[in-house]
Amino acid sequence: MTDRQTLWERHDWQGSAADFHALNPAPTRALWWCTVKSPAIILGSTQQESDVDAAVAAELGLDVVRRRSGGGAVYVHPTESVWIDITIPKDDPLFVDDVSSSMLWLGDVFVDALQPFIRAQTYRGSFDAGQDGRSVCFASTSPGEVFVGDAKLVGISQRRGREGARLQCVLYRSWQPELWTPSLTSSDIRERISTLPVATLSADAADIVSAVFAALPA
Repeated sequence: MTDRQTLWERHDWQGSAADFHALNPAPTRALWWCTVKSPAIILGSTQQESDVDAAVAAELGLDVVRRRSGGGAVYVHPTESVWIDITIPKDDPLFVDDVSSSMLWLGDVFVDALQPFIRAQTYRGSFDAGQDGRSVCFASTSPGEVFVGDAKLVGISQRRGREGARLQCVLYRSWQPELWTPSLTSSDIRERISTLPVATLSADAADIVSAVFAALPA
């Protein structure tokens, strides 16, 4: 058994977005790679359901589910998004009490892991919801998220509890807003998100996940 396998568990999971969010992973050092079987829009924990038209989403073949971490809606796709959750226990040195800096280490992991594919940087400024970030995750800017210039590459949200934290990360192999933005109820937000600059990484999803797993710190 390698040191990496001793320090971090890896779980490759397939199923619906709803089923994955229903899981309550143990508060241990682990990477969870979630491959959804169908496209979905995932609402933030406090987001209004009215931000998405459920009938239009159904016509587009989209599941609409809610996660227990904050932020705006995230679109996930079976092949065109890469969804990774990282769990850590409360007594882990990586668990930072200051929420404003608690995701910086993970952003740095992604930057390091993705160097063979793309040059990116961890955002270290203050949170900025922007005009539409309360409705759509990739329209906001949070410390710890990863950017290529002004375009977000990795969106991160987290759920923190008494036993640890679950950091939920998404990046896109291709960005296709036309597949899901018609379900947003606000026409103004639909229009702005359709032209939102988003960085993508066309590398094989398995290679991306393996690179992130290998970059996790001791």
